[in-house]
Amino acid sequence: MSTIVDLRKFRDRGRAVPTLVLVDPHHELFDLFEVGVSGPTRALENCLALLRHARALGFPVAFTRRIAEPLSLGAAPTYPRWINGFEPQRSDMVFDRCKPSCYASSDFAEMAEHLGGNFVVAGQAGELSCLSTAVDAFHRDQRPTFLTDALVTRGGKDLPAATMERGLAHIISLYADTDTAEGWMVATTRRLKVRE
Repeated sequence: MSTIVDLRKFRDRGRAVPTLVLVDPHHELFDLFEVGVSGPTRALENCLALLRHARALGFPVAFTRRIAEPLSLGAAPTYPRWINGFEPQRSDMVFDRCKPSCYASSDFAEMAEHLGGNFVVAGQAGELSCLSTAVDAFHRDQRPTFLTDALVTRGGKDLPAATMERGLAHIISLYADTDTAEGWMVATTRRLKVRE
């Protein structure tokens, strides 16, 4: 799959409707997490429901993918495998980066600037990639919406995933707007009905 992003295709419709950004919906990152079974499964199910909702309503969809930095300039990058059901379509945007924040991709940063923060975030590595993206958005005076029950978080030996999820929701709310997956889907459906 090509990683070239043609932002011109998305400029006209980008500000009118929110763009759904799915952070790192690929296996390799998820497999490294030591998480309880219920947290990631529920969050990933919410992400899949959001993806279906966005596609059904014709919203732009962007995927971010964290890849390892090449060992040398001549080395080819290794791309992680998408989780089943989260494979990008030709009309979707894909942004690759080597650091946690989505803004580490200059193309993503350009899209976010053009959208003026009118995007919604769900996906994996909530306490790392999603949180660092929220902080970077805040420093750029952008207020995207993070769907806290669609952020996969990992727990540790002393901190269960559910506790991390609640703490992350509070911390992200200091930097960005927050909502639930269902709340956002209901609100966007109503907004579209009002426009019609």
